[in-house]
Amino acid sequence: MIKFIQAHGLEYAGIITALLGVFYSTKQRKIAWIWNFIASFIYGILFYQVGLYSDMELQGVFMSMAIYGYVQWNQPFQLLEVSQSSGPNLIIGIGGSVLFGVISGYLHHDLSNVSFPYLDATLTGFSIWGTYLAAKMKIENWLVWIFVNIIYIGIYIYKGMNGTAILYVIFLIFAFRGFYTWKKKLS
Repeated sequence: MIKFIQAHGLEYAGIITALLGVFYSTKQRKIAWIWNFIASFIYGILFYQVGLYSDMELQGVFMSMAIYGYVQWNQPFQLLEVSQSSGPNLIIGIGGSVLFGVISGYLHHDLSNVSFPYLDATLTGFSIWGTYLAAKMKIENWLVWIFVNIIYIGIYIYKGMNGTAILYVIFLIFAFRGFYTWKKKLS
């Protein structure tokens, strides 16, 4: 048992804190951003250990976005409500995510033990955009997370991060739940 905890304890701490962050996000509770910050810190270490450098760097962005999201959701004078993004904003978000993937993937390509440089970087671009959409309470954030989580599940299984793959299956369920919960608020 002790060897298991030593081998996987950090991953499971990341899983628990990440689940709390997503759970509270679906409930639109600002404490979600605190749990997201903690989970991102933990996963930054884990992704470094397995050579997913774009994912590692993404955790730094997630920590910054967690601060931004907490501030956004904590504004007493600004009532944020669930809304939809405009078509042009969606095109810019998708294009920006793909462009980020190409540039960052190219920069990471020559690193010795990097895994899936272009795919990892593209998913990182979409994850940054999804987090921004979540902070702005745009319903499309959940669709971005559905797409990203499906692909990440396969990557984490391949990398032997089975606990994290299970976490992303749960994230996928939460993303569907979040989408339908937020969609009701649009009506």
